[in-house]
Amino acid sequence: MSLEGRLDNESAAQLDQQLLPLWLEPFDLLVFNLARLAYISSMGLRSLFVAQKKMQERQGRTLFVDTQPAVQKVFDIVAAVDVGSVFASAAELDAYLDSMQRRATQSSSGDPEWA
Repeated sequence: MSLEGRLDNESAAQLDQQLLPLWLEPFDLLVFNLARLAYISSMGLRSLFVAQKKMQERQGRTLFVDTQPAVQKVFDIVAAVDVGSVFASAAELDAYLDSMQRRATQSSSGDPEWA
């Protein structure tokens, strides 16, 4: 499944809806191509984690390929930190993730990282 643009509150709900019929099909590998995904919010992460959990329940795997620097930065943050214990709310987490993604995008484009 290819994701494009932003995976935020609105588009995460759309992704969840698009995945519903897939759960009725027999398959054991779900691949998310993130080459064109420029931004991800906490709700977007939730959608991907729910899909990953559903695949684990069916003894399948979930892969994320061609992750862009900004989105990879979010994945790195989530893997390194218990976000539930660090951020008081989803809005606070999203503000932090937004700033990290902007920095990652600026540094990957050759612009100063702290511009």
